[in-house]
Amino acid sequence: MSYVDTGIRPILEIGCGKGNITKFLEPDICIELDEKMTDYLKDYNLVIADARYLPILRGQLVSSLPYQITSDFFKEVVKLDNISKLILILQKDFVDKILNDPTYISFLLNYVFDIQTKDIIPPRCFSPRPKVYSIITVFNRVREYNDDVDSLISCISRYRNKTLKNASKLCGLSSDNNLKVREFKPWQVLELLNSVDLSYV
Repeated sequence: MSYVDTGIRPILEIGCGKGNITKFLEPDICIELDEKMTDYLKDYNLVIADARYLPILRGQLVSSLPYQITSDFFKEVVKLDNISKLILILQKDFVDKILNDPTYISFLLNYVFDIQTKDIIPPRCFSPRPKVYSIITVFNRVREYNDDVDSLISCISRYRNKTLKNASKLCGLSSDNNLKVREFKPWQVLELLNSVDLSYV
């Protein structure tokens, strides 16, 4: 895959399956949950593990993630500061939301990563064929995970229809900003945080 940075090691593929991407990527480590796939992956450094609870703590990740674990996966990987880059094939609807919708996971991901969308992949490229379009998305880590910021984003995101001033008060902070929380785009997360006097962000 042309978006992989060969200078960032180890290169980890999650969900190697039958090795369709693996044979081109040649990852340093292949992480797969289904032990039935072992025969397809015997030529690679295979680790049987769940992507939501990664056994590897550094490098860059490449994956076509199962859609049902996407949110759980991000809640864990965002905390792994030494995972510096993700190249993921994701459901396009999910990516559209993290770029445009003011939700907890959207704000958190935009705080930690620079997010770049690449190629759109139509359903016909997969077997079995899904009902949705997918998109290659690159996540470059630009900040370390911060538990205090995570907690604040989680709290403020619950009050999307309130002004930031009122939402901040409910979260134990103060702000003079009268924009509603939902008026902030996810990529404006620093503006939002600085409006509640978190100067360290």
